[in-house]
Amino acid sequence: AKVPFLLNPHGGPTGASINNFNGTVQVLAANGFAVLQPNFRGSTGKGLAFAQANKNTWGKGDYEDCMTGTDAMIASGIADPDRLGAFGWSYGGYMTFWILTQTDRFKAVSPGAGLTNIYSMYSQTDIHRYLNWFYTDKAPWENQDLYWDRSPMKYVNNVKTPTMIMHGQVDTRVPIAQAQEFYQALVERKVPVEFVVYPRENHGFTEPRHNLDRVRRYVRFFAQYVNAPVVTEPAGQ
Repeated sequence: AKVPFLLNPHGGPTGASINNFNGTVQVLAANGFAVLQPNFRGSTGKGLAFAQANKNTWGKGDYEDCMTGTDAMIASGIADPDRLGAFGWSYGGYMTFWILTQTDRFKAVSPGAGLTNIYSMYSQTDIHRYLNWFYTDKAPWENQDLYWDRSPMKYVNNVKTPTMIMHGQVDTRVPIAQAQEFYQALVERKVPVEFVVYPRENHGFTEPRHNLDRVRRYVRFFAQYVNAPVVTEPAGQ
């Protein structure tokens, strides 16, 4: 039987989803969701050329790999094409912000700690030399068109999908201004949006109550918009 489906691109982007225990995914699976964690172009584990395959092309090949992965899950009879959602953190946050601007096929999307404006991100982040490598080894003011063209903010007028943005208040890797820009646009455009800010948290969360709260919000949010039963939460809460 086809089930509600969540796409979960990983962070990095020079990282990988591997066969390990993931508490968030296990809770979502317990609530009936199938979760796909694609190792898109730019991921580690498939050699140097593959890891470098998203240089100068953020939001192109990696996005296509996420979409073809989703299509494969539909074709295999696992994913219900009418009940698709997506969530991600860090580069996965970027990819889910990007997805919001490029397609309406998902019923709900939750970007976390994500990048929305690569031009401003360059000077805000604590890893701008790493970011620079992906953008022809040039600063934004030397390559303005590419930095802006790969920024979800450029296409924010396309967004219609209900959105739940999450961010740590003192994130130094992806400062919270990145989320605020996108949130403000959705509020003014009357797109259904929640903005959840976690006090004291940097890019990766450390407080157990915040980690628990984040997972519970995923369950509630996707159950609402992707039409899935809530199994792990008490009734009426």
